[in-house]
Order: sequence, then C-alpha cells, then structure tokens
Amino acid sequence: MNDELIDSATRWIVLLRSGQASAADWQRYHQWRAEDPRHEALCQQLETRLDVFQIAQAQGVSGKVLQQALQAPPSRRALLRGALVGAGVALGASLLARPLGLPLSALTADLRTGTGERRTVELADGSELLLNARSTADIQFDSQRRLVRLREGELLAKIANDASRPFLIQTEQTRLRAYGNRLLLREREGQGHVVALNGALEIDSPNGGHLQLAAGHEVSYDRGGFGPVQVSSSGATAWIDGFLQVRDRPLVEVIDALRPYHNGVLRLDPAVAGLRVSGLYRLDNPQQILDTLARTLPIHITRRTGLWVTVSAA
Repeated sequence: MNDELIDSATRWIVLLRSGQASAADWQRYHQWRAEDPRHEALCQQLETRLDVFQIAQAQGVSGKVLQQALQAPPSRRALLRGALVGAGVALGASLLARPLGLPLSALTADLRTGTGERRTVELADGSELLLNARSTADIQFDSQRRLVRLREGELLAKIANDASRPFLIQTEQTRLRAYGNRLLLREREGQGHVVALNGALEIDSPNGGHLQLAAGHEVSYDRGGFGPVQVSSSGATAWIDGFLQVRDRPLVEVIDALRPYHNGVLRLDPAVAGLRVSGLYRLDNPQQILDTLARTLPIHITRRTGLWVTVSAA
C-alpha cells in the first residue's frame, strides 16, 4: 500500500468525520471508493481500526443516525465538531488529522475520553471513576442501585459506601458487583480484564458463567468465559499516573496498551507478538516507546503519513 493511496484515504476519512462534509462530498467519496479495490480495502480498514463515522450499510449503523449527526442543528454540530477537535482532530490544509478513536455512538455517552486523554469524574454518591484513554461510560443511579455501563475502554472505580444500594458495572460481556471500594476493569473489542484491588467481586458472564474474585487477584475473559485467576500485577494501575509498567509480558499486550494513546492505525506483525517485554514507559509518548522497543527487541517500526504505524520483524 503506497503512501499516496493512504494519504488520499485519510483525507476522505477525516473530511467525512469532521462534520463539514456535504452530500456531494459523500457521493464523491463513494465514487472514489468504488474506483479501485484497493480504495475499498483501505477504507474498510480505516473505518474498522479508527472507528470513524462508519458507512451505515457496512457497519450496521442506521442511515438515520448518520443523517442526524451530519445534519444536526448548528449548536449540535458545533458540539460534535468541538468534541472531535478537543480530542485532537485539527483540520489543516491537508485535512490530515489525529483521529479521535471512538465510534459515533460514543458522542452520546455520559462520560468519554479521547486519544491519549485520562479523566477523573466524581459521581453523585461520592464515588470516583478514573477513565483511561478512549473510554466511554454511562451512569444510571436510582434509589435501588448504582449502575455504571462501560461501553468500551478502561476504568478504575473508587466506590463510596452505601449499604442500601449495590454498586454494579455492566459491559457488553460481563456484569460485576463490587464488595470493596477499588476495582479495575478493561474491555476492548470483546476482550476483558478485571482486577479486584480492594475487596471481592462477583462476576457474571453472558454464557452463564459466575466467578467470585478475591481481593488482590485478576482475571481475563471473553465470550468464551473466564481465563485463569492470577495474583494481580503491581503495574495494573500504572496508567493512572501516565505510565505503562510491564514485567515479562508479550509484546502484543504492550501494543494493545499503546493503541488508545496512538493517533491512527498501530499494526503488529503476529510473528513478533509473543516477544517478551519488561520496563516502565511514559504512555503520553507512544512513539518514543516504540522507538525504545525497537532498540531492545528484534523489531522494525515503519511509519506512513504519521497515522499508519506497523511493528514487524527486523
């Protein structure tokens, strides 16, 4: 895939997600996309990996939702555009920009963070949520329960005591009930991870699985169920202070942790995914982390247009 083609596709994607695209722009985009199978393939990758304003037919998002977002009143359009720009989508002459990395639905979430952004939110009951980059959540408190819906991403919950209302966290894959006051939860693309930092957790999965997780332990999960329960690692909460701390972990885990901090596509060659990594890195400079890894591991970093980075074997 040459740089010129990647440049062209990126310009289209950034224009269409900017909120400034006209009906004629959309028509020209579809024409350009249909001109060459490479155009179609690259746009599909960008839509999937960058979670841009996705084509309704291809991604299952209704045309009505897209139309409402693109033809909203000026105040709403300004809000959408401001959310994108605030997350780093700065439209220049070339229309190359830093992607937000969140799907269109994230703009309706109660809480959200963009690429490289961490946020702390105090809830009505005195609890506190710390959201990692590219995370979205909804808050639903009533007289019977306190419910946080994590749509995507990672959070650390510091839970205030309330004997009359349980504290629950719901994701696409699981449901948690907390019996302590600190827990860590991450779920991205169907892959989840839970750490009981203080106090036990009850975890239910959609397939009927149930797990009681003791304090100081962690477990990963997916649609197939739970993985093995392990003692929690000391670096699980390092991201709160802007660090990535790993000890003898596979490279694929490091790359996954960097993606919410990287503006664009970050690809990893499966041939090097299992390389072991140890170290303490500053999350706010993912490019520097990649360069450091390239000096210590048999890998090569290829960068195209600043938005497309590939990690492969040296």
